[in-house]
Amino acid sequence: MGKGFSKQNWMWGFFGAAACSMLSFSSSAYAGTAYKKSPEVLMQQYGSITIKGVVKDANGEPVIGASVKMVGGKAGTITDVDGRFAMQVKPGASVEVSYIGYLPETFKAIQNAKDFNITLREDSKMLNEVVAIGYGTATKKKDLSAAIGVVSNVDELAVRPVTSTEGMLQGQLAGVTVTADGGDPTANPNIVIRGQGSQNGDNVLWVVDGVPGAPIASLNDIESIVVLKDAASAAIYGAQSGAGGVVLVTTKKAKKGQTSISYDGMVGIRNAMNLPTPLNAEQEIEMRKRSYASAGMNLPTGWDVTKNPWVGTTRTNWMDEVFRTAFYQRHNVALSTGNETSTNRLSFAYDNDEGIMRYTFNKNLALHYTGKYQLNKWVSISEDFVWKNTENRTTATNEGYTGPILSAIYMPASATVYSPFTQSGFGGTTTEDPAYIAKYGSNFADIHGDAVNPINTLSSKNIFNRTNDAWSTTSLEIGNVIPGLKFVSRFTYNLQTNYYKQFSPRRDEVGKPDGANSLDESTYRTDQWKTENTLTYDNTFDKHTVGALFSTTADHYNVRGFEVNGKTFADESAYLQYLAYAGSVSAKDYLTGPDANVSLIGRLAYSYDDRYFLTASWRRDYAGRLPKTKNHGDFPAVTAGWKISNESFFPKNDVVSLLKLRASWGRVGNLGSIGYNYRSALLSKSSWQEQAQYGVEKNKLWDTFIYNSIALNNNLTWETSEQFDLGLDINMFNDRLAMQFDWYEKRTFDLIQTQSMNWPSSIGLDAMLVNQGEVRNRGFEASINWNDRINKDWSYFVSGNFSWLKNWVSDIGVKDAEGNKGVWTGDGSFRIIPYCYQDAEGQPLGSFYLIKNAGIFQSDAEAAAYVDKDGNRIQPNAKAGDLKFIDKNGDGKITDDDRQYCGSATPKYTFSLSGGFTWKDLSFSAMLQGVAGAKAMNVAKCMTLSDVEGNFNRDSRILDAWSETNRGSDIPRLSKNDPNGNFSTASDWYLENASYLRLKNVTVSYDLTNLLRKCAHLNSRSSRLSVYVSGENLFTITDYTGIDPECGGWDAMKYPVARTFSFGVKLTY
Repeated sequence: MGKGFSKQNWMWGFFGAAACSMLSFSSSAYAGTAYKKSPEVLMQQYGSITIKGVVKDANGEPVIGASVKMVGGKAGTITDVDGRFAMQVKPGASVEVSYIGYLPETFKAIQNAKDFNITLREDSKMLNEVVAIGYGTATKKKDLSAAIGVVSNVDELAVRPVTSTEGMLQGQLAGVTVTADGGDPTANPNIVIRGQGSQNGDNVLWVVDGVPGAPIASLNDIESIVVLKDAASAAIYGAQSGAGGVVLVTTKKAKKGQTSISYDGMVGIRNAMNLPTPLNAEQEIEMRKRSYASAGMNLPTGWDVTKNPWVGTTRTNWMDEVFRTAFYQRHNVALSTGNETSTNRLSFAYDNDEGIMRYTFNKNLALHYTGKYQLNKWVSISEDFVWKNTENRTTATNEGYTGPILSAIYMPASATVYSPFTQSGFGGTTTEDPAYIAKYGSNFADIHGDAVNPINTLSSKNIFNRTNDAWSTTSLEIGNVIPGLKFVSRFTYNLQTNYYKQFSPRRDEVGKPDGANSLDESTYRTDQWKTENTLTYDNTFDKHTVGALFSTTADHYNVRGFEVNGKTFADESAYLQYLAYAGSVSAKDYLTGPDANVSLIGRLAYSYDDRYFLTASWRRDYAGRLPKTKNHGDFPAVTAGWKISNESFFPKNDVVSLLKLRASWGRVGNLGSIGYNYRSALLSKSSWQEQAQYGVEKNKLWDTFIYNSIALNNNLTWETSEQFDLGLDINMFNDRLAMQFDWYEKRTFDLIQTQSMNWPSSIGLDAMLVNQGEVRNRGFEASINWNDRINKDWSYFVSGNFSWLKNWVSDIGVKDAEGNKGVWTGDGSFRIIPYCYQDAEGQPLGSFYLIKNAGIFQSDAEAAAYVDKDGNRIQPNAKAGDLKFIDKNGDGKITDDDRQYCGSATPKYTFSLSGGFTWKDLSFSAMLQGVAGAKAMNVAKCMTLSDVEGNFNRDSRILDAWSETNRGSDIPRLSKNDPNGNFSTASDWYLENASYLRLKNVTVSYDLTNLLRKCAHLNSRSSRLSVYVSGENLFTITDYTGIDPECGGWDAMKYPVARTFSFGVKLTY
């Protein structure tokens, strides 16, 4: 280091302002640090002696900030930047040296002794108990006073064949509800922490290595996961947390020592489960005969196999054509190296998930570098770089007309996948063989409806979708110039680009032909940066431990995109699918943002004698999206904890080792309901008259309009959520049994919604956003874990968690002219079924408001006897086999006024039970996971169990419909018409119990390390090797009749969750 690069000149010049601001706070504490005498032992005349020494770790590195305390006295200090300490104690006193993550060491203070050399050993158990709580701060799990969930078995979870971090979390923590929402390989599961508080969803903030929103390169790169469940712990992230909680992910870093190479890899197969079985050709003919006969209609000639023999032969199992046994693989190679001044880790990851539905997939390539360089004993620089390339392809399976799963049911079994008689090469609903048509006079295409060949839908669109995402984070850390004081400055830049291309060819096969073709291309570029400057101070003196944090953050975000559409391609050959060959082209560009935010953050923490803990934090956010008068928000929080087990009156024994009460309150904000362009004027080439009347300016030179499409509300403010939590932690039997219980109350108010009443339709502006309404969540959580080692060969564990949640709208925020409380209307329509969602006070968000049914009329006489008070039939068209709908309001008619609350998709109970054992080198683990009290709308039954709409093929279960000889069925009678509205009425016949219990995972692993280390070279390098097999989603117990109950509450034949079997290897050299 050259002259001038000194502690006094360079460091203080850079660090002066921050350090000076903390001097008054730290002066008293600093008096007890190295080379300063504690006030209580200041004078030698009381028989004290001076001891000095140095504290190092097993690698010989100084431990900075280690606590050095006299046992049974008040004298104490912490080590300086060289690991050194000096203090005065009584002769012969016991002195304890401790530091988070290390086993404490005790020595005797001997007069005239030389410097004490203390080596601290890592406490592997305690290392797992050190918890990150945000902004670089970590604390012992036993010292937490907020509701924080810790996933301590990340390495074990990483061997499961899951494709996302959300999938890893399912069933791991009480209060964290993860729903797969289908098995699409391109989609991540939905995660909700302690209930939904916003109509537009509570965004869960992911913070990776301290950077909000940063990507995770690979599941094998994850070191730890911590979930900030309550508002008190999440409040330090303010509006960034989105009121939905925060997930902190820490990735693996290199350590000092020998260079190592590791490989984690797995391969596996996936299969669809519980797929519907369409009618074969013979069954479809039988079904159609019954359907037309029940409706009193003549069967079309095309269903007569003597006149149309084509229809009587089963040629295709469409489910086998749409689904496949998919191959899954994941690989990660990491190189780690470290010495006295630097550590470096480079990992490369590749994963490929072939979807179980043909022509769908998700591929990822990722590179992750992390390095730290120690410039001197105070200053270090870190770099974290992630590059991720994603290519994927999927399809909209929930689409009611051309969704590939429904289409696989719609298509007749007599049809063929391919045909030599069509230009596209795909077969339609019937043959187009000219010889057949000449022989029988027709191909009878009219009997099948406008079904679409699903293989054509999946294969011919020729979708290309690639995203490149690069993140670079550079950090400067200056620490322990004053012991306990640290400054970190971090800058992150993210560049993301995407290119998307989709060609939609003509469809000329019989069924639902489409003579148009088109090419869609789009690209966008996202630029964002984040900066953070954080000053922290931590110190321990006597029985007091204090911590302080002050931070400022800023971020900037914008997206620039371009979209082009080409139509009318004369030749659809792959090499001509470019815009240059389109008959017409249209294009537009767009700008999202720019959006900018600035924050100020403060936190104070204090604990006394490892018994009382108090933390207070405050954050002020400034948001560019909000009006200037309302663009700032304050988000305070406070937590308190009491370790009753450390009180003098508490009996000291091995039965109860920890008894702690926790309480917390905090407030967070949410801006997820406000678009980035809310306050930005839009640019357009065209406008309509009403807009011109309301302030649109026309540029005569460019013939463009500048306007706001949404009416601005200058009083719009934050959507805010506050939460109170009361918790109890109990550890028993030498910490073998750990229990955690929490009760919470969460209130979300000032919900951001579109004004739904009294907005004129002709103003030319979309309705403004307003703050109205309130939602509450109340819940109870319990986690119980037992870990025990029987002997050196045998150990086992059992763990479980349980959550109860009540979610309800506590204030709608609107009333009609008579003072009646309003409702929030939703959609949920599907083909002939009208809307299904509606929110009212006292009921959960996303409630199903439907007409209830009382079963099936068993006779015409029973249907005729269903009358109102005047003797008039309530369902005049009903007959035996029809649904009986409940006349809720008693007006003698079945209308939308008879709708009532029938449930919601939000589960009332979630639970998980895990267990496993290790015997020598063999390990086994299994997990059961489930939910109860959830409902799902199985709207696909509208098309699969009814023959009313279209002439499609149906699910084979339709043959089990009610009949005179099958009165026990809950499926309404089979008929080609539906005068009673069995299937067009939004009734609870579609609503099913979506509760389930699933064997989520079984994993068996074998550690081959002992065998590997028989080689002396490998033993000296501490090499490790293990192999494992794992199964995911092995079986499910449920009453749900759809493909899978884990569908997010809405099922129109959603992409199904897959059963997976995998084999993997973990190797370290």
